[in-house]
Amino acid sequence: MEIRNHLIAAAVLWHAVAMGVDATPDTSAGLKRSAWKEPTVQAEFQSWSAMLGVPQPELEDQLWTFAVGWNAARRSVVKPFHRYLSWAQCTQSWQMFVAPHTTPSRLQIQERLSADAAETWSTIFEERDPDHTWMADAFGVERMRASVFRWSWPSYETSWKRGCSALARLRFAESQSTSAVRCRFWQARTPSPEQVIRGELPKGKWMRPVVVERPE
Repeated sequence: MEIRNHLIAAAVLWHAVAMGVDATPDTSAGLKRSAWKEPTVQAEFQSWSAMLGVPQPELEDQLWTFAVGWNAARRSVVKPFHRYLSWAQCTQSWQMFVAPHTTPSRLQIQERLSADAAETWSTIFEERDPDHTWMADAFGVERMRASVFRWSWPSYETSWKRGCSALARLRFAESQSTSAVRCRFWQARTPSPEQVIRGELPKGKWMRPVVVERPE
């Protein structure tokens, strides 16, 4: 009985240590210099630079060096527990939110009709727009919303293009008159409370358009 209790205690201790080690912050998702150029991230750097009194370029370099070193050390420490965590199905891939997203992007999907001599674009879907609701139910699914959010970041450029191509294929199969599909994002800073009260919307711009032509 005593040996059994010791084995149980050792197993519990091993599990607790494994979970504690795996719960340490993982910086790998943020190790993309292209993502650091996003307005939301740059705004965070500016705030911390002003608060710490460190020039922003210097602060970014210091944080990059620290994050790379931390992640390398974390990988070494977590490695002995990988097989157990996988077997116990205790792995967690989610990253914690680090800052409010102050420059959100809104997905828009448009089509061009083959019979349109002017080759104008017509909107068929736009996030949070009750008048353009093509596949709105699908876009409302949690996993799809997560994918759309990632597509708006430059570091997911390959996934973004693949996603737009997949959406275009669905539209081509549904509408024989569609000759091309364009996907793009509208990006603007979140309005302040004062701007909302005044009914003013911050200026924004269309970002990262992808055009998919119907295959011949």
